[in-house]
Amino acid sequence: MAMGIRLAFALGVAAMIAAPVHAQQRSEQDMVFENRQQGRAMPLRVIEQRVVTQMRGYDYLGNPIYFERSNTYRMTFMRDGQVIRVEVDARSGRIRNRSDR
Repeated sequence: MAMGIRLAFALGVAAMIAAPVHAQQRSEQDMVFENRQQGRAMPLRVIEQRVVTQMRGYDYLGNPIYFERSNTYRMTFMRDGQVIRVEVDARSGRIRNRSDR
């Protein structure tokens, strides 16, 4: 019986810890969606196509990160073992900065 109570308690604690993470991810998705709807950001797939085309010879590692404050995406590439981070304007899809320059 005590084992069942411990298990229920552990599951309850795990659910409380996981809940804020899920809510935070959802709000980021909402934020990006709203920015797209209001014309402040291009669709991510369009941005990825543009930037990947400009970064010929580099391997795109995926998982871009969106920064609301600057309205940018950080995309990560690799070439010859070197990691390059590219900052992209979410509104225009233009590269603002690269870590290798």
